[in-house]
Amino acid sequence: MTHVRKRVVLTAATAVLGGVLATTPSMAAPADAGGDAALKTTYVHVWGPAKISAAYLNSHGKQWQSQNYAMPRPANTARVKLQCWNNGDGGKAQVQIKDMTLNRVLGGSGFQPCDWKPHYAVSNYYTNHQIRVLLKVKGKAHTVDVTAERGY
Repeated sequence: MTHVRKRVVLTAATAVLGGVLATTPSMAAPADAGGDAALKTTYVHVWGPAKISAAYLNSHGKQWQSQNYAMPRPANTARVKLQCWNNGDGGKAQVQIKDMTLNRVLGGSGFQPCDWKPHYAVSNYYTNHQIRVLLKVKGKAHTVDVTAERGY
């Protein structure tokens, strides 16, 4: 009888431990970059949307720059969203994230169609660095909304 009880207890303990290991992310098998178990970045609003009018863009060489700012903590990622629309005339816009401390562009969206869909530029963020958002438009200028977010 004692041998049977030990086997039942051992089987139950193995089942419970197996369930715990299967549900513990740090113990699970590593996921590929596109897998569902990959770590997700949480984004939090920092400022915006800033509305940059077509009139402003036309009078400033179809460009706009934010002021320098530092991300509040915790932050390890900077993300900028742009949205614009073009009434079918083919206007495009791009945003870039420039690290002013390093004096280099860290990320950009590339020129995207103004179709009112959100388009993003994402980059790493280095603690206490000053960053700036750069906006450029191509084709006919339209009002653009720019929003900054921090990721952690």
